[in-house]
Amino acid sequence: MLRVALIAFIAAFIAAPIRAAQPAANRLLIRGNIVTPDGVFSGAWLDIRDGRIVHIEREKPDLPGVPALETSDLVFPGFIDLHNHPAFNIFPRWTPPRKFPNRYAWRDWDVYRARIETPARAIQTAENFCDIDEYVEVKGLIGGTTSMIGFSGRDPATPQPDCIKGLIRNLDAYTGFYGPDQGHERIVNSIGILPRDMDADSAARIAQGIAAGGIDLLAIHIAEGLPEDAESAQELDMLEARGLLTAHTALIHSVGLSPSQLARVHRAGASIVWSPRSNFELYGATANVAAAFREGVTISLAPDWSPSGSDNMLDEIKYAWGVSRNRLDGLFSARQLVEMASSVPARVARIDDKVGTLAPGMLADFFLVHPQTKTAAAGPYGSIADGTVTDIDLVVISGIPTYGTPDFLRTLGVKTEPLTVCGAHRALNADALPDGPYAQVEARLQAKMKAAGTELAPLAECVP
Repeated sequence: MLRVALIAFIAAFIAAPIRAAQPAANRLLIRGNIVTPDGVFSGAWLDIRDGRIVHIEREKPDLPGVPALETSDLVFPGFIDLHNHPAFNIFPRWTPPRKFPNRYAWRDWDVYRARIETPARAIQTAENFCDIDEYVEVKGLIGGTTSMIGFSGRDPATPQPDCIKGLIRNLDAYTGFYGPDQGHERIVNSIGILPRDMDADSAARIAQGIAAGGIDLLAIHIAEGLPEDAESAQELDMLEARGLLTAHTALIHSVGLSPSQLARVHRAGASIVWSPRSNFELYGATANVAAAFREGVTISLAPDWSPSGSDNMLDEIKYAWGVSRNRLDGLFSARQLVEMASSVPARVARIDDKVGTLAPGMLADFFLVHPQTKTAAAGPYGSIADGTVTDIDLVVISGIPTYGTPDFLRTLGVKTEPLTVCGAHRALNADALPDGPYAQVEARLQAKMKAAGTELAPLAECVP
C-alpha cells in the first residue's frame, strides 16, 4: 500500500544513536497454564534463561533470587504478523463510502489520497521514523504480537535506524535471530507483482535468492481484488511466470483467486495470508478460504493495517472468529485461528525452530491472558477468540518482560512507564523502549499528525 509515501519514508536513513533495549534478565520463572501443541500444562513453570525456554516443569525450580511470577493465566506463544503496513497504523480508521474492484482503485482515488496518502507523505519522514516505529509497535504489542512484517525498505541492503531493533521482532528488517547487525534477514516483503510495484530486475533477484537458499520467504500482495476483476486475475500468472510461485511464497490477500488457482497455489507449495476485516471493508468480500482449506493450502491470519483492518492480531482473530461462525458455517475453530496467527506463520516463514510454539529450546516469546469462562466449549483458545486487549496481562519477547500489568512487571524486576489501555492500568518496560519514553513519543506524534491535517489513531478500539 502507498508506494510513494512508503518510498519517501524509508529512503536515505542515517542511523542515529538510539537507546537500545536492555538485555534480558539472565533468568526468569513464570507460572501459568501453558498452551502447547500437545495440550495445556496446567499450573506449570516456564524456566527462562538467556532469552530461551530451558524447561517447562510442574514443580517450581529451586532457584533462590530468580524473579518469579506465579499466575493462573493462560500462556500462549506470541503472535506472528505476516501482513502489516506498520507505518500507516498511526492513521485513524478509514471507512470508505463504497467498495472497490481492486486495490488499485482505492490507491488511486483522490479521496483516499487526501485522507491518508498526502498526510502520510508529510509525516513518514526519516526524522519521525523512530517515533512511528515505537508507537505502532506498542499498538501491536498490546494485542500479543511479538513478531511482525512490513517496516523494511525496498532495498534490504539499506539499514534502518537502530530503533528497528526495539520492541517487536521485525521479520524483514531485524529479528536478532542472526546476530546484532541488520542486513541478515531471510524474509522479503513486497507490495505486488505488477510493474508499478516490482520491476523485472527485482523479481529476478528475488527468484535467484530463493533458488540459492538465501531467501526463506517472499510475502507478496497477490489478487487483492474481486474474482471478476481482470487486473487482479493476471497476477498469479505473472508471479508464476517470474519464477516466484514457490514453496517459499506467501500470497497476501488472494481475494480474487478461484478454486482452480488455489489448487495451483497448493501444488506449488505456496501459502496465503488472510486479512478478512480489511477485505470486507474495502471490497465487500474476502479470500475463498473455504476452497483454500479444501485444497490443502496453508493459511495464515494477519490484520493488514489499522485504517481498514484490525489494530492488532488479537482483534483480527476475533473478527475472523465471527466470520467463521457467521459466514463459513464454523469452518475454523478458535484453536485453528490462534494457530493461524502463531505456529502456522512461524512454519511459513521457516522460523518455527525459534518461535511460534512454547517448548524447551524455543525463544521466550509469549503472552499471558485471562482465562474466559464464557467460551469454555472452545477450550483455552476461546479466551483469545472472545478476549480483548485488556485481558492480556504480560508480553515477553526474547525473555524480556516488555508490556503488562504494573504488578506483573514489578514482580519481574522491570522499570516501568505507565500506560492506560481501554481504561485498564498497564505498563511498558521503560528500558526496552527504542525511542525513549512512550508518553513523549505519543505527544510528538499527536502534534505532527495535527500539523499534517489529521489525528493520531488510538492504540486500540475499545469495544465491550
